[in-house]
Amino acid sequence: MKRIVLSGATGFVGGRLAARLRERGDEVLEISRRPGAAVDWSPARLERALEHSDALVHLAGENLFARRWTPRFKAELVESRVATAALLAGLVARRPGLAFVSASAVGFYGASTARGLDEAQPAGRGFLAELCRAWEAATEPAATAGARTAIVRIGLVLGRDQGVLARLVPLFRCGLGGRAGDGAQWVSWIHIDDLTALLTWLVDQSAARGVYNATAPEPATNAELTRTLARVLHRPALFPLPAFAARLLLGEAADALLTGQHVVPARALREGFAFRFSSLEPALQDLCGRAERR
Repeated sequence: MKRIVLSGATGFVGGRLAARLRERGDEVLEISRRPGAAVDWSPARLERALEHSDALVHLAGENLFARRWTPRFKAELVESRVATAALLAGLVARRPGLAFVSASAVGFYGASTARGLDEAQPAGRGFLAELCRAWEAATEPAATAGARTAIVRIGLVLGRDQGVLARLVPLFRCGLGGRAGDGAQWVSWIHIDDLTALLTWLVDQSAARGVYNATAPEPATNAELTRTLARVLHRPALFPLPAFAARLLLGEAADALLTGQHVVPARALREGFAFRFSSLEPALQDLCGRAERR
């Protein structure tokens, strides 16, 4: 049994990870800003929580698509990721025996049409790439102090009743689904169960340190994602979202929807992690098919 401190435990990924860890017998201490929380963001409370723990998993961060990307909201996105990672990394640096697993995102690679982007690729351009680069750099004090530090660049997370599918499935069931833009952009996705399994694996693997891509081995284009979801739900996909409409609705944030990157989990595969869902259709059948058959 391990004692694991977890930020972002009330979110989509964090909630599922906390449940998985507890199911196998681990003790999970959740960092929260809620009144009465066992662990809040004050340095003293955090330090006490880490004192007798085995690992810290950092998943906290403001939802990228909660609002339009105004200068103020961009600052909030940076603060919620970079400042919290820096705070935690500084505390871990005082206890280098801890394992530190910190989230990042495939946005690190920027918009790209290249195939097979692995962990060795440099950062791309654009706001998301800059955000991810700063987010990852904030963990460096922990790694420099000798703590086993793993950075997880997470792709589009597919989960039942939460995340992007919670928005897409109702539209498709009404026959209103369709591709975004021309649909040629790559989507590097991952099933929620594979993501929580990978995060757990990184907590456990004593040799795991450095950057890991958390994406399925077989990325898909946006058009492929659209067609496959429509097929699983037995619905048409006749209503594309034109690029101009996406930009009208989302502003600069539409770039994250209309562009993408073909990212592969080279290190996880090389080091022996086994994905349950490598290709898109079985993943969507698992997440949506059973509900559709009821």
